[in-house]
Amino acid sequence: MNLTSMKALIRNSLVFVLLGACALPVSSQTKREVQFSLDTLYKSHEILSRDYKKLLASWYSYDGFFEHIKKTAFDKSDINVSIEEAQPLFDTAWNGNFARLKFLEDSTTFLLDSLLHLKEMYFDLKRTNETYLRLLTSELNEASFPHTPKELLRSWQLYLSPMQLSGDVSNSGIVSHNPFVVDDSLHQYNIYQIDFLVDELANIHFKNGHKQKCFYEVHDFHDDKPFSISCSKQDEFNLTLHISPMPNGLEVSYEIPIDTTQVIYFNGVMKP
Repeated sequence: MNLTSMKALIRNSLVFVLLGACALPVSSQTKREVQFSLDTLYKSHEILSRDYKKLLASWYSYDGFFEHIKKTAFDKSDINVSIEEAQPLFDTAWNGNFARLKFLEDSTTFLLDSLLHLKEMYFDLKRTNETYLRLLTSELNEASFPHTPKELLRSWQLYLSPMQLSGDVSNSGIVSHNPFVVDDSLHQYNIYQIDFLVDELANIHFKNGHKQKCFYEVHDFHDDKPFSISCSKQDEFNLTLHISPMPNGLEVSYEIPIDTTQVIYFNGVMKP
């Protein structure tokens, strides 16, 4: 219903009420009754006028919203359609915008996942570069060797790389820097620091942030020959470090407890 039709309907209603009031036989009414009827009619007119203004304000609001929707969501060829004709067009435009928003949301989620993956790769490369940097730095430093088991009581920095034992016992070799296992699975076994404490206690620090407290025992210690250190904590943790005094420092290696067809080690040097 447009504004002209609404005005005509209200105007016709008022005329009908006035004609009905005038059609009453005046002779049968007193002056007070006539005045009462006129007052009632005037109050009804005021109520209808207020309702008319409210309806007119609502109509202007809805009409303005409808015009805004037509200009922003419809094609130029549909600018003059009626409300009834606009309903299916509006549904089509709404569904199209919703589909585009859903596509944008999915694309944003995929982009965030990709950025998080790149961030993880960046930190993995950073850790790897730091390991090699410490290894190169340690090679330049003067080597230090313990001459008694008591001289092990300190913090030791480990600069390790993963290695793989290939072949059988009689025909085997060590393969280093081979991407046979993804980095994430190695970090939980990669030791970067060991603190040997009194009373045969030790703290072992891993690359993934885990810290293991355990007991240790030195076997067949020599300052110029290979020896081993076993680290354990009941059935929770067991690890054996094989150590050899070398010109560049103490070379250390230990087997990674991964169930594979080939034996995997961490190998490198440790320095105080």
